[in-house]
Amino acid sequence: MAGPIRLIRWKTPQGQVRLGVSAGDDAVVAVDAILPGVCSVQSLRQHCRTQSISVAEWAAEILQGSSPRVDVSPDSWLAPLTLSELWAAGVTYEISRDAREQETTSAQNFYARIYESHRPELFFKAPGSRVAGPGDFVGLRRDATWHVPEPEMTVVLDDTGQVFGFTAGNDMTARDVEAQNPLYLPQAKMFHHAAAIGPSLVLAGTVDPYDLTITLAIRRKGQTVFQGATTTQKLRRSVEELVEYLGRALPLAPWTGLMTGTGIVPPDSFSVEDGDDIFIDISSIGTLYNRARIIGEPWVSVPTPPPRVVRIHPGDNVAVTLGGLERGQRVRLGNIEVTVQNAIPFGHKLALGSIPQGGAVIKYGEIIGLASCPIEPGEHVHIHNLESRRGRGDLASVGK
Repeated sequence: MAGPIRLIRWKTPQGQVRLGVSAGDDAVVAVDAILPGVCSVQSLRQHCRTQSISVAEWAAEILQGSSPRVDVSPDSWLAPLTLSELWAAGVTYEISRDAREQETTSAQNFYARIYESHRPELFFKAPGSRVAGPGDFVGLRRDATWHVPEPEMTVVLDDTGQVFGFTAGNDMTARDVEAQNPLYLPQAKMFHHAAAIGPSLVLAGTVDPYDLTITLAIRRKGQTVFQGATTTQKLRRSVEELVEYLGRALPLAPWTGLMTGTGIVPPDSFSVEDGDDIFIDISSIGTLYNRARIIGEPWVSVPTPPPRVVRIHPGDNVAVTLGGLERGQRVRLGNIEVTVQNAIPFGHKLALGSIPQGGAVIKYGEIIGLASCPIEPGEHVHIHNLESRRGRGDLASVGK
């Protein structure tokens, strides 16, 4: 293991979203300087798949080369990717078990049994569109008075359900709500901006997830009011076990996140207040910063979920779906917006514009086939309307 390789996403002063790769320092290689148009983890993964290499192999080669580095200010960082869903595991550290037992008077060894059980506690945390990034606000419920952040190593699964990398996560919790009754867990865990991830995504295979130091610091009006530390060596359950249980009863959505539980619990006398600054640092990943804010009308807005498609090359006239699309959905990519004409399965192609019969279908920046009939924007592009060029020597000169 040569060392951690991080993926970082940021926004330029002009509003452009960029993706970069770093060996852990401030110097970042911008991916789109090498692969024009590639500005997301998903599109980089798709490119590497077409080249039959892993993202880690591609990134290591780039970092060893002479590609120019850029300095990226932490103020411009975004969440390293937009997740489809975020799930979480509970009671995976001994201290978490003890804290839950103390706070919940009706538990009767409820959490102790979870800690010792073969089956882990898993719960849905948030759709990806409601997960905050670095520098964003995290929410505090207006009907709760005892909030704490829970710093957690967060696993990111790729579009095949395999472990792709790790990031830092903030699992905000309204402890007084959960303390009343364990059945109130969803309300204690699920509210606006109750989760944040970032600032980077460390690629699997470049870091040991069971040897990471996690620290939490909370500052109020410039003064540190709580700090604590732990290590993932104390994590009771393996990443593989948690992922396996998560996938037992439902197909995992592409690019799912899974928080692995907290090993830092502030004392019962402590609660996060409106305006507190929260710093979660995980070695090799970096520091995730968020400010706590009471949920209220002035700042709450429900974001539109991102389009579940990716355009691999800027010259492509089709996009690849990152999740199933239904007829009538609107999909936007840059200045292109289309309405989905028919259901399109995960991993299939979506027409971004009109393609006449006999017209070229372009993917990866290359002609992959010809339209066997006219194709309208938003249509499913597959074998029913696409004649592949692969293996057709008689078409070798088409498009030249």
